[in-house]
Amino acid sequence: MKTDIRDYSTIKVTQKANFAVVELNRPEKFNALSPELAEDFTIAWSDVTGDDTVKSIIITGAGPSFCAGGDVEEDLNPLREMDPIEFHKYFREAGLFFKGVIDSEKPVIAAINGLAVGGGLDLALCCDIRIASEKAKMGEFFVKMGLSPDMGNYLLPRLVGPAWAKLLCFTGDIMNAAEAEKIGLVQKVVPPEELMPEAERLAKRLADGPAAIGFIKKAIHESQDMSLESYLDYITRMQYQLCHTKDHKEAVTAWLEKREPLFTGK
Repeated sequence: MKTDIRDYSTIKVTQKANFAVVELNRPEKFNALSPELAEDFTIAWSDVTGDDTVKSIIITGAGPSFCAGGDVEEDLNPLREMDPIEFHKYFREAGLFFKGVIDSEKPVIAAINGLAVGGGLDLALCCDIRIASEKAKMGEFFVKMGLSPDMGNYLLPRLVGPAWAKLLCFTGDIMNAAEAEKIGLVQKVVPPEELMPEAERLAKRLADGPAAIGFIKKAIHESQDMSLESYLDYITRMQYQLCHTKDHKEAVTAWLEKREPLFTGK
Protein backbone atom coordinates (compact mmCIF):
# COMPACT_ATOMS: atom_id res chain seq x y z
CA MET A 1 0.00 0.00 0.00
CA LYS A 2 1.35 3.40 -0.99
CA THR A 3 1.92 5.76 1.94
CA ASP A 4 2.73 9.44 1.44
CA ILE A 5 3.26 11.80 4.39
CA ARG A 6 3.02 15.58 4.06
CA ASP A 7 3.84 17.78 7.04
CA TYR A 8 2.58 21.30 7.65
CA SER A 9 3.41 23.24 10.83
CA THR A 10 0.31 22.16 12.74
CA ILE A 11 -1.23 19.60 10.37
CA LYS A 12 -0.01 16.19 9.24
CA VAL A 13 -1.42 14.53 6.12
CA THR A 14 -0.89 10.83 5.49
CA GLN A 15 -2.11 9.31 2.24
CA LYS A 16 -2.66 5.56 2.24
CA ALA A 17 -3.49 4.16 -1.19
CA ASN A 18 -6.63 6.06 -2.26
CA PHE A 19 -7.62 7.80 1.00
CA ALA A 20 -5.95 10.38 3.26
CA VAL A 21 -5.75 11.07 6.99
CA VAL A 22 -5.67 14.75 7.97
CA GLU A 23 -4.37 15.02 11.53
CA LEU A 24 -4.55 18.14 13.68
CA ASN A 25 -1.05 18.27 15.14
CA ARG A 26 -0.87 20.47 18.24
CA PRO A 27 -0.97 17.68 20.85
CA GLU A 28 0.66 19.87 23.50
CA LYS A 29 -2.38 22.19 23.19
CA PHE A 30 -4.91 19.35 22.80
CA ASN A 31 -5.09 20.38 19.11
CA ALA A 32 -6.83 23.63 20.00
CA LEU A 33 -7.69 25.84 17.03
CA SER A 34 -5.38 28.78 16.38
CA PRO A 35 -4.90 31.16 13.43
CA GLU A 36 -1.82 29.15 12.40
CA LEU A 37 -3.67 25.84 12.54
CA ALA A 38 -6.60 27.27 10.59
CA GLU A 39 -4.25 28.53 7.88
CA ASP A 40 -2.35 25.22 7.74
CA PHE A 41 -5.60 23.26 7.62
CA THR A 42 -6.94 25.38 4.77
CA ILE A 43 -3.78 24.81 2.71
CA ALA A 44 -3.64 21.09 3.53
CA TRP A 45 -7.36 20.69 2.81
CA SER A 46 -6.96 22.32 -0.60
CA ASP A 47 -4.06 19.99 -1.38
CA VAL A 48 -5.96 16.86 -0.32
CA THR A 49 -9.32 17.68 -1.91
CA GLY A 50 -7.59 18.75 -5.11
CA ASP A 51 -5.70 15.44 -5.36
CA ASP A 52 -7.57 13.11 -7.73
CA THR A 53 -5.88 10.07 -6.18
CA VAL A 54 -7.60 10.80 -2.83
CA LYS A 55 -11.15 9.46 -2.82
CA SER A 56 -12.06 9.80 0.87
CA ILE A 57 -10.67 11.62 3.92
CA ILE A 58 -10.35 11.01 7.67
CA ILE A 59 -9.94 13.92 10.12
CA THR A 60 -8.48 13.14 13.53
CA GLY A 61 -6.23 14.63 16.21
CA ALA A 62 -2.70 13.83 17.34
CA GLY A 63 -2.25 12.60 20.90
CA PRO A 64 -5.14 12.07 23.33
CA SER A 65 -7.45 14.79 21.97
CA PHE A 66 -9.42 15.37 18.75
CA CYS A 67 -9.68 19.15 19.19
CA ALA A 68 -10.22 21.19 22.35
CA GLY A 69 -11.89 24.10 20.54
CA GLY A 70 -10.43 27.56 20.15
CA ASP A 71 -7.10 28.31 21.81
CA VAL A 72 -8.05 30.80 24.55
CA GLU A 73 -4.81 32.80 24.26
CA GLU A 74 -4.44 32.79 20.47
CA ASP A 75 -8.04 32.48 19.24
CA LEU A 76 -10.52 33.75 21.86
CA ASN A 77 -8.73 36.42 23.88
CA PRO A 78 -7.86 38.63 20.83
CA LEU A 79 -11.51 38.83 19.72
CA ARG A 80 -12.39 41.75 22.00
CA GLU A 81 -9.57 43.88 20.57
CA MET A 82 -10.73 43.56 16.96
CA ASP A 83 -12.60 46.36 15.25
CA PRO A 84 -15.77 45.41 13.30
CA ILE A 85 -13.92 44.97 10.00
CA GLU A 86 -11.25 42.75 11.55
CA PHE A 87 -13.89 40.78 13.45
CA HIS A 88 -16.01 40.10 10.38
CA LYS A 89 -12.94 39.12 8.35
CA TYR A 90 -11.83 36.71 11.08
CA PHE A 91 -15.21 34.99 11.31
CA ARG A 92 -15.66 34.97 7.55
CA GLU A 93 -12.40 33.01 7.26
CA ALA A 94 -13.49 30.70 10.10
CA GLY A 95 -16.73 30.03 8.26
CA LEU A 96 -14.83 29.14 5.10
CA PHE A 97 -12.64 26.78 7.19
CA PHE A 98 -15.72 24.77 8.23
CA LYS A 99 -17.54 25.15 4.90
CA GLY A 100 -14.60 23.62 3.06
CA VAL A 101 -15.13 20.36 4.94
CA ILE A 102 -18.89 20.36 4.35
CA ASP A 103 -18.61 21.21 0.65
CA SER A 104 -15.95 18.63 -0.24
CA GLU A 105 -17.34 16.19 -2.79
CA LYS A 106 -15.30 13.45 -1.11
CA PRO A 107 -16.74 11.60 1.91
CA VAL A 108 -15.18 12.82 5.17
CA ILE A 109 -14.97 10.73 8.36
CA ALA A 110 -14.23 12.21 11.79
CA ALA A 111 -12.23 9.80 13.97
CA ILE A 112 -12.86 11.32 17.41
CA ASN A 113 -10.07 10.03 19.63
CA GLY A 114 -10.62 12.17 22.73
CA LEU A 115 -11.86 15.62 23.62
CA ALA A 116 -13.96 17.31 20.91
CA VAL A 117 -15.46 20.50 22.35
CA GLY A 118 -16.47 23.91 21.05
CA GLY A 119 -14.92 24.50 17.65
CA GLY A 120 -13.52 20.98 17.80
CA LEU A 121 -17.00 19.49 17.98
CA ASP A 122 -18.11 21.88 15.24
CA LEU A 123 -15.33 20.51 13.02
CA ALA A 124 -16.51 16.95 13.70
CA LEU A 125 -20.10 18.00 12.91
CA CYS A 126 -18.96 19.20 9.48
CA CYS A 127 -17.83 15.67 8.61
CA ASP A 128 -20.18 13.19 6.95
CA ILE A 129 -19.70 10.35 9.44
CA ARG A 130 -18.39 10.36 13.02
CA ILE A 131 -16.68 7.37 14.65
CA ALA A 132 -15.69 7.83 18.29
CA SER A 133 -13.34 6.15 20.71
CA GLU A 134 -14.95 4.91 23.91
CA LYS A 135 -12.81 7.55 25.64
CA ALA A 136 -14.15 10.44 23.54
CA LYS A 137 -15.84 13.41 25.22
CA MET A 138 -17.93 15.92 23.28
CA GLY A 139 -19.64 19.22 24.05
CA GLU A 140 -20.59 22.67 22.74
CA PHE A 141 -18.42 24.54 25.23
CA PHE A 142 -19.05 28.04 23.79
CA VAL A 143 -21.67 29.07 26.36
CA LYS A 144 -19.16 28.52 29.18
CA MET A 145 -17.05 31.24 27.56
CA GLY A 146 -20.06 33.53 27.14
CA LEU A 147 -20.27 32.83 23.41
CA SER A 148 -22.56 31.06 20.94
CA PRO A 149 -21.58 27.96 18.94
CA ASP A 150 -20.47 28.70 15.40
CA MET A 151 -21.52 25.70 13.30
CA GLY A 152 -23.25 23.89 16.17
CA ASN A 153 -26.38 26.07 16.03
CA TYR A 154 -26.76 25.20 12.35
CA LEU A 155 -25.65 21.57 12.18
CA LEU A 156 -26.70 20.07 15.53
CA PRO A 157 -30.47 20.53 15.03
CA ARG A 158 -30.16 18.79 11.67
CA LEU A 159 -28.30 15.86 13.22
CA VAL A 160 -29.93 15.32 16.63
CA GLY A 161 -33.06 17.50 16.54
CA PRO A 162 -33.72 20.97 18.01
CA ALA A 163 -34.30 19.87 21.62
CA TRP A 164 -31.00 18.00 21.99
CA ALA A 165 -29.22 20.81 20.13
CA LYS A 166 -30.62 23.38 22.55
CA LEU A 167 -29.73 21.32 25.60
CA LEU A 168 -26.13 20.84 24.43
CA CYS A 169 -25.71 24.48 23.35
CA PHE A 170 -27.51 26.04 26.36
CA THR A 171 -25.53 24.07 28.95
CA GLY A 172 -22.18 23.35 27.30
CA ASP A 173 -22.28 20.00 29.11
CA ILE A 174 -19.80 17.31 28.12
CA MET A 175 -21.26 14.09 26.71
CA ASN A 176 -19.47 10.75 26.63
CA ALA A 177 -19.25 8.59 23.52
CA ALA A 178 -22.06 6.22 24.51
CA GLU A 179 -24.43 9.14 25.12
CA ALA A 180 -23.42 10.73 21.82
CA GLU A 181 -24.13 7.50 19.95
CA LYS A 182 -27.53 7.19 21.63
CA ILE A 183 -28.75 10.53 20.24
CA GLY A 184 -27.17 10.03 16.81
CA LEU A 185 -24.33 12.50 17.24
CA VAL A 186 -21.84 9.76 16.38
CA GLN A 187 -22.54 6.72 14.23
CA LYS A 188 -20.23 4.22 15.91
CA VAL A 189 -18.24 3.84 19.14
CA VAL A 190 -15.21 1.53 19.29
CA PRO A 191 -12.38 0.74 21.73
CA PRO A 192 -9.52 3.28 21.49
CA GLU A 193 -7.18 0.84 19.76
CA GLU A 194 -9.82 0.12 17.11
CA LEU A 195 -10.60 3.76 16.24
CA MET A 196 -8.17 4.33 13.38
CA PRO A 197 -8.40 0.78 11.96
CA GLU A 198 -12.20 1.13 11.89
CA ALA A 199 -12.05 4.61 10.33
CA GLU A 200 -9.51 3.44 7.75
CA ARG A 201 -11.58 0.40 6.80
CA LEU A 202 -14.56 2.64 6.13
CA ALA A 203 -12.45 5.22 4.30
CA LYS A 204 -11.02 2.49 2.05
CA ARG A 205 -14.47 1.07 1.39
CA LEU A 206 -15.82 4.47 0.39
CA ALA A 207 -12.70 5.28 -1.65
CA ASP A 208 -13.16 2.05 -3.60
CA GLY A 209 -16.80 2.90 -4.30
CA PRO A 210 -18.31 4.50 -7.40
CA ALA A 211 -18.49 8.18 -8.33
CA ALA A 212 -22.11 8.03 -7.16
CA ILE A 213 -20.98 8.52 -3.54
CA GLY A 214 -19.96 12.12 -4.19
CA PHE A 215 -23.26 12.72 -5.99
CA ILE A 216 -25.21 11.20 -3.09
CA LYS A 217 -23.43 13.46 -0.59
CA LYS A 218 -24.31 16.52 -2.64
CA ALA A 219 -27.93 15.39 -3.08
CA ILE A 220 -28.41 14.90 0.66
CA HIS A 221 -27.00 18.36 1.39
CA GLU A 222 -28.96 20.09 -1.38
CA SER A 223 -32.23 18.37 -0.46
CA GLN A 224 -32.28 20.03 2.98
CA ASP A 225 -33.41 23.31 1.40
CA MET A 226 -35.64 21.91 -1.38
CA SER A 227 -39.31 21.18 -1.72
CA LEU A 228 -40.19 17.62 -2.76
CA GLU A 229 -41.06 18.82 -6.25
CA SER A 230 -37.72 20.59 -6.66
CA TYR A 231 -35.86 17.58 -5.32
CA LEU A 232 -37.55 15.21 -7.80
CA ASP A 233 -36.40 17.42 -10.68
CA TYR A 234 -32.92 17.57 -9.15
CA ILE A 235 -32.53 13.82 -8.64
CA THR A 236 -33.79 13.11 -12.16
CA ARG A 237 -30.98 15.23 -13.62
CA MET A 238 -28.47 13.59 -11.27
CA GLN A 239 -29.55 10.06 -12.18
CA TYR A 240 -29.21 10.93 -15.87
CA GLN A 241 -25.60 11.96 -15.25
CA LEU A 242 -24.88 8.82 -13.20
CA CYS A 243 -26.39 6.55 -15.85
CA HIS A 244 -23.68 7.78 -18.20
CA THR A 245 -20.71 7.16 -15.90
CA LYS A 246 -18.17 4.38 -16.42
CA ASP A 247 -18.92 3.16 -12.90
CA HIS A 248 -22.58 2.54 -13.70
CA LYS A 249 -21.67 0.65 -16.87
CA GLU A 250 -19.15 -1.43 -14.89
CA ALA A 251 -21.72 -2.18 -12.17
CA VAL A 252 -24.28 -3.44 -14.68
CA THR A 253 -21.67 -5.48 -16.56
CA ALA A 254 -20.32 -7.01 -13.36
CA TRP A 255 -23.84 -7.93 -12.21
CA LEU A 256 -24.56 -9.69 -15.51
CA GLU A 257 -21.18 -11.45 -15.39
CA LYS A 258 -21.72 -12.45 -11.73
CA ARG A 259 -18.56 -10.79 -10.41
CA GLU A 260 -17.61 -7.91 -8.12
CA PRO A 261 -17.40 -4.51 -9.90
CA LEU A 262 -14.12 -2.63 -10.13
CA PHE A 263 -14.99 1.04 -9.79
CA THR A 264 -12.70 3.85 -10.94
CA GLY A 265 -14.68 6.81 -9.64
CA LYS A 266 -15.46 7.96 -13.17
